[in-house]
Amino acid sequence: MIKSAETIRPLVLLLLLTLAVFANCLFNSFAYDDKVFVVNNPEIRHLTNVPGFFVSAKAYAGERNFFVYRPLAACSYACDYFFWGLRPFGFHLTNIFWHLLNVLLVYFLALQLSPNRSTALIAAGIFAIHPAQVETVAWISARSNLLSLFFLLAACLCYLRNSRLNYKLSLLFFILALLAKETALVFLLLIWLYDYYFALKEGKEKASNAWWSYLPFWISAFLYLVLRTTVLGQFSQRSWWGGSFLVTALTMSKSFLHYLAITIFPARLSIDYVFLLSHKLWEPEVLAGVLALITIIAVALAVSHRRKLAAFGIFWFLICLLPVSNIIPLEAHLAERFLYFPLIGFALALADTARSRRLPVLMLLTVLLLAYGWRSVERNRDWRNDFTLWSSAVRTSPESPRVHYALGDIYYQQGKFREAIDQYRQALELNPNVAELYNALGLAWEGLGDYRHSIAVYQEGLKVPSLENRAKISLMINLGNANGRLHNYKEAAAYYHKILDLEPDDPEARHNLAVIGRLSKNAVH
Repeated sequence: MIKSAETIRPLVLLLLLTLAVFANCLFNSFAYDDKVFVVNNPEIRHLTNVPGFFVSAKAYAGERNFFVYRPLAACSYACDYFFWGLRPFGFHLTNIFWHLLNVLLVYFLALQLSPNRSTALIAAGIFAIHPAQVETVAWISARSNLLSLFFLLAACLCYLRNSRLNYKLSLLFFILALLAKETALVFLLLIWLYDYYFALKEGKEKASNAWWSYLPFWISAFLYLVLRTTVLGQFSQRSWWGGSFLVTALTMSKSFLHYLAITIFPARLSIDYVFLLSHKLWEPEVLAGVLALITIIAVALAVSHRRKLAAFGIFWFLICLLPVSNIIPLEAHLAERFLYFPLIGFALALADTARSRRLPVLMLLTVLLLAYGWRSVERNRDWRNDFTLWSSAVRTSPESPRVHYALGDIYYQQGKFREAIDQYRQALELNPNVAELYNALGLAWEGLGDYRHSIAVYQEGLKVPSLENRAKISLMINLGNANGRLHNYKEAAAYYHKILDLEPDDPEARHNLAVIGRLSKNAVH
């Protein structure tokens, strides 16, 4: 009975801790890309579409193509829609449920690696409530993170239990983790890391055929990558940042520094982080990132004999950052959700390092957990809706044109045109080469009935270097419309004719030209 209580008590404590921190996000709305992946995605409206999720590039994001292959995440959205419709409460409840399962699996993993229950409880607690987790838990669109980590941890636990049945289950869970998100590829290195620290060194029977045991996992990974590339039609989301691997690598060294800052001191959190591309190794932030990486690896190697779990945790953290380090180019330099996998390593290392019954250590851990929990509760509020999310981002990342643009759009949709104009102007000051911003700013001026200002803005937008035809046509459509509203029919018709010179079959230009023709005749009569 006592043993049973000792087993259940930590699980109940972790359950209560997780719910206490994340309960307030249950009442959040859909936010950011939730509208793409859930609200406006017709594919998830019928469970009969589920088989198609595994062979369709559009299933995950409707008509938008993000070049992501996450069929299990799409399946989970379809299940949520079946039970909840478009009520965000149900989707948030599912996210919290999967996060809670992951917290419990982290506890069991830590317990498997270390017999100390306190260490396992601390590690799972840190993972559960770290503020960087909020982006994954509170954002419905990050569901793939939750699912993939669940199956990856299940695969790890089965792999650690050395039996034929568990080995087969481990392979199955690994494949499911990949179908949730490609980040699960880190499992290939994590099982080697475990074998190195906990199996091979102890001379277990598995050591003699360890290398052969990896082969089915590598084959599965290869077949998954072939399937993913075939469905998406390309391997990576984009080309190298700055046009070269070197620029990408140098820039990511700065990102690594920021990942460390968010992990250790998660005070400044944002949906968008701005990084200038780096071209030289001797830039201060680049050098600092490289030195930090070397130092962390050196520390892990130095403590490997005395603190195996801490060393294992450090290398887990580094390995799980690899897929999001733009080795295969991504559309983002840095994101808090990218820390969902690595934070397990941080939690393991910190829990093992802080393993002590001394009062100062216990007090420090308590203060840390309280601070992390409080910051997470606050961060959940940022994700309440689009307005709170982007308002928060404007405060924490004022140097990002994207966040000003997004907040401007929200003000525009609310009919607050002056506030929208202010945000669009700030975005243009930070990046004057975005044609869509000129359109947005011009439409905001039109919302105030000031068509002369809007015309001036659209004309400024036409001066953007290397303007694509679609952007040019959009600006000229708006120029024609604004001139038409000022009864400048000749100027309006001239813009529509220019559009037809670029795109002879443009239906909007043809229709508007006909309307302007009729209005012009009526004005004469």
